[in-house]
Amino acid sequence: MRTLLKNIFLAEDDTDDVFFFKLALEDISNDCKLTVFPNGQELINRLQETNDAPDILFLDINMPGLNGLETLGLVRELSVFESFPVVICSTSSNEASIRKAKENGAGRYMIKPSDFNKLHDMIERMLTFDWKSHCTLKESEEFVIGG
Repeated sequence: MRTLLKNIFLAEDDTDDVFFFKLALEDISNDCKLTVFPNGQELINRLQETNDAPDILFLDINMPGLNGLETLGLVRELSVFESFPVVICSTSSNEASIRKAKENGAGRYMIKPSDFNKLHDMIERMLTFDWKSHCTLKESEEFVIGG
């Protein structure tokens, strides 16, 4: 059985998306701790001042203030988070956004589904993914999840 990442940070401004993320997470495991940030700046502030680093970050691409791609760039500038698992989340499959996410160091680009069961499966997949071997993945490995 794969290890489940349990300390999760989510930067998401849409309350419905947060609700469904929480619901899926509760179904995946009661042991997970979710901390939600309404924008990228609050997430960056927390990462700069905390000793309680998360296991994984989920960043919505469209947020007020710092968007997900800008936030990702700032996360990667923090040396402790330069190879940390980050998943960019978006309803869009725009090739330019996907390319920027990959160039800025995202581990995966998750296209948010409208179906709850698909969302559940995608989140579970990201929480059980072997991120330690991620750096050895070949270029052909799947970067975009969903769509």
